Amino acid sequence: MDMKKNSKRKVLSGLLFATTLLSIGVTAGGAVHFLDGEIVAAETVNNPVADTTSKRSLTIWKYAVTDNSELGTPGDGTAKNPEKDVIPGIKFKVERVKNVSGKASLTDPKKQVLGTDYTIDSTFAAQTITTDSNGQAVLDLGTGKANDGIYLVTELADDRTGSDLAATNGKKVETPAAPFFVYVPQTSRTDLSSLIYDVQVEPKNILEDLIEPVKMINDEKGDSVRAGEDFEWEMTTNVPAGLWQVASQDGTLDILDANGNVVDTVDMVKGQPIIYRDASGVLEPNFSMVDTLDKQLTYLKDSAKMQVRKDDASEWVDLAAADYTVAFDEASNTLTTTLTETGLQKVGTAANGYTQIRTILETHVAENWNGILENTFTEHHQIPGQKPKTTTPPPTTNPKYYTGGFDLNKTAEDTKAALAGAEFKIALTESDANNKIFLADDGKSYAEDATLPAGVSYLTSTSDKDGKAQFNGLALDWVDANNNNYVEENEVSRDYWVVETKAPEGYELLKEAQKVTVTLTTENDGNVELDVVDKPKTKLPFTGGQGTTMLVAIALGAIVIGAAVVVIDKKRQKV
Repeated sequence: MDMKKNSKRKVLSGLLFATTLLSIGVTAGGAVHFLDGEIVAAETVNNPVADTTSKRSLTIWKYAVTDNSELGTPGDGTAKNPEKDVIPGIKFKVERVKNVSGKASLTDPKKQVLGTDYTIDSTFAAQTITTDSNGQAVLDLGTGKANDGIYLVTELADDRTGSDLAATNGKKVETPAAPFFVYVPQTSRTDLSSLIYDVQVEPKNILEDLIEPVKMINDEKGDSVRAGEDFEWEMTTNVPAGLWQVASQDGTLDILDANGNVVDTVDMVKGQPIIYRDASGVLEPNFSMVDTLDKQLTYLKDSAKMQVRKDDASEWVDLAAADYTVAFDEASNTLTTTLTETGLQKVGTAANGYTQIRTILETHVAENWNGILENTFTEHHQIPGQKPKTTTPPPTTNPKYYTGGFDLNKTAEDTKAALAGAEFKIALTESDANNKIFLADDGKSYAEDATLPAGVSYLTSTSDKDGKAQFNGLALDWVDANNNNYVEENEVSRDYWVVETKAPEGYELLKEAQKVTVTLTTENDGNVELDVVDKPKTKLPFTGGQGTTMLVAIALGAIVIGAAVVVIDKKRQKV
């Protein structure tokens, strides 16, 4: 074989091979790379080249979702515009970043670290953009390649006011969306041969729950019952949205602390509930109500229970015992009710329609206690992907419990001395007092000759050696009778009618019931609210002694005998 011809054939074959590679690279949109004049690689996939004529921009759409099940699938750089409520007024900080040579590719700011994997590009001035009334924010990056690159987008805390906040019914973003990287331009996820110059992203947010906790007494904004009686407190809130969630896709969710720091993650399995327990076994999502009672209040053991209802017009329904737990700490006088996993599912499943939940409990204060008791509670819940949230009612709405008392003084009219042993009862009205209908220690009124229920007795007070008597722990009127609003504390009062039912030896009973106005200060203001002066019994004339009585008896006997003699004599005359 001719060695020269063979050599020529090899050279021609090599040229043909190289020409073929070049042809593949061009027709496939790829590139052939040379190193020191030698072919080292050739991409055979589509690799579009950014042009210099297209306008570059980043468009952010902001939507509200109820919970993580509505997040949908990851975006692809184009707008899908889901049928969700938009959120205006949300701010985003946009910075350009640079990959640190030899480090990981920039895909997720939670995985790549600033200063280690990437740095902020100081040649690009960071900008803040805000969503408009359509929930849209646009960052114009101009035409050409000057601003092409990788951008870090960070959602800022929701500081909206005015019409922007009103657009979401006063609800702010619970937790801002996690920061994310955006490539501008971006390769199309569906057509690898094209680029997206206006990259569209749709971060979604769960809005905060307007829990609106309310504390009440006996289903009122406040109340006043006689000290020693049992009375009920109600702690009510709205059911938090997303309390029970079923994953719409596989993935993970962050578990955050109160500062928004990621402390753990929970796996999401499509179609399965999103459940997480921390190292201590605490369940998330979770829901609890905590009531630290005033030290004057005594909790009635086993009285607490949880209830739900669908709307304001519905009846409250008791949850099953397995749906919640009750814990009472005597040292701190604190009651805690917590939903279990079955309770979370029952209450949080949207199809069940429950919108409100409450805890009710019974308490009382010691008999004869006077004053004001103000009490509140704390609602706590946490949902995977959200910070733990604690809410208390506004202090101005705290319900108050009122009782009051008064003092009376018993003296003698003649000697001005204090009288001991005078007994008094009280009535709610002047009519009751005149008809001898008196108040008992169960808060009800009974006629004086009535048979009282077992364990019930009339409220009575007896003057001591100093002539002092008092009634304490009495219910007061705390609302305006016209509109059921709180009255000022200096207007909290009630009229009672005092009746003397037993006078000291030698003295007359008080002839008329006396009205006393009881307030929050009458018990301890140092004054005597009622002076009762008893008149001594008068000395009636003598009606005769024992001798006179004997004479009358003898006279009556003589009359009887005389009449008998007359009758006998008349009979003899007839004979």
